[in-house]
Amino acid sequence: MRENQEIEKIKVNELNPHEAVIEENLLKVLNSLKTDKRLKKPLIVDRDTKIILDGHHRAEAFKVLGLRKIPCLLVDYSSVRIEVRPHRNGNVSKEEVIEKGLSDKVFHPKTSKHEMDLDCEKFVDQSIADLKR
Repeated sequence: MRENQEIEKIKVNELNPHEAVIEENLLKVLNSLKTDKRLKKPLIVDRDTKIILDGHHRAEAFKVLGLRKIPCLLVDYSSVRIEVRPHRNGNVSKEEVIEKGLSDKVFHPKTSKHEMDLDCEKFVDQSIADLKR
């Protein structure tokens, strides 16, 4: 059974990143948003803390474009159906993700990778023009 999940438009400045972004990847996302003029996937965000679990580059691109709200799939990060693993080497825990997300000191890019046994393949396919409102 899937847990209750909802897509909600959240103010970008209310979101809490836990990782820095890679400039080259940010430029690719910006180019895609400018070319396609559509957002196809929502960010995945913890419902309680507003920590970004997936979508740091999309969130930063929205900031650069001056867009105030972004569709987010809200999840319960305390769920056993969500696990965090190191993206490359080392160790990372949910507690560390929360600590970084609630502080001004974020992880280096691609430190963590979240694996979710949730219905996270929800698509929003929303035009950027609609999100400017």
